[in-house]
Amino acid sequence: MIFRSALLIHFLSCATVVKALSVEVSRARLQQAFASPSGKLTYSPELIIPEPNDPTAILLLSNAVQNLSSRIRACKANAAVLQGSVSALRTFVNEQEIARGNFPGPVPVIYAGSLEGMEEIAEAGAEGILVSICEGQEISSLSDLESEAKWQQICQQAIQCGIQPVPEITIGHVTASKWTEETMESLVDCLAKTIGADPAALIVTINPESDDEETPVAIPPVNKALNKRVPILGSVRVTAGEGRLNEESQRFKEAGFLGTFLRSDCVPGFRMNPNLEIVAGFWAHCIADLKSTKSKSFSFRAKNNMEKNALTNWANYQQNVIDSGALGDPNDSYSIVNEAAGEYKGFA
Repeated sequence: MIFRSALLIHFLSCATVVKALSVEVSRARLQQAFASPSGKLTYSPELIIPEPNDPTAILLLSNAVQNLSSRIRACKANAAVLQGSVSALRTFVNEQEIARGNFPGPVPVIYAGSLEGMEEIAEAGAEGILVSICEGQEISSLSDLESEAKWQQICQQAIQCGIQPVPEITIGHVTASKWTEETMESLVDCLAKTIGADPAALIVTINPESDDEETPVAIPPVNKALNKRVPILGSVRVTAGEGRLNEESQRFKEAGFLGTFLRSDCVPGFRMNPNLEIVAGFWAHCIADLKSTKSKSFSFRAKNNMEKNALTNWANYQQNVIDSGALGDPNDSYSIVNEAAGEYKGFA
């Protein structure tokens, strides 16, 4: 009896150590994904997987999720935030594991669905869970965090299951305009106190004053020292097209954020038709466009070449632009924007 008790204690101790190691591995993977060593902005899309009921639709969904997973990895997204069933999560993660040891490798997945079965979520392969502070309601001060205990309990449950809680804080435009670098540091300190350590990342969502998409939201500043502790990501919710995504992303970068969380709102018409094939095509093109340096290269060349008045430089300038690839493949005589397949003019 004593031997059995000792063996049970040893087993429980080993399980605790394994979960503690799992938490640290997940933290390292997520922080590495969200913070680019080169200082470039990181891009992580929100993927909402519908939940069909009839058997045929469920079978087709599995194939669609695998295709979505493959294309998200191929476009070199930094992470994926997935909302859907745990079954869809497992399918997505299993497809990612196929790329283990290859380039690009598996994309870390944060689960944003129902958090009822935390153990099952961990077993399905999620690196972390999205925790909406105060259930996604706007906060006006840091004292609001202490008045709501549910998110604190969720964070502790995640840690106990060996996965990372990734907090999302929601503030209004006016509050964001008043927050300073010191406020952001105090926010992270408050979250770290609850979690027991710095979170693997922090997502900041800023609600506009009105539904007018043309009016940009205020963005609180983030200093480099804080980003070395915790990667800070900004929610981007503008509808893609005509450079809007790129402009909004760059605004977060200028404020000191390390990355962006690209919400499903960016996909034109998504709420009316959540077709995963279209969603996969959209994000594949969109993220590749956001990460491309062609448009920046074109702007640099244009500025420097057009400042020279000598007409003899014009031919050389034209050739430089063509060779840079800024105008696409010179062998292509035309291009077609297929909106039905998820393509939109000027993804970034």
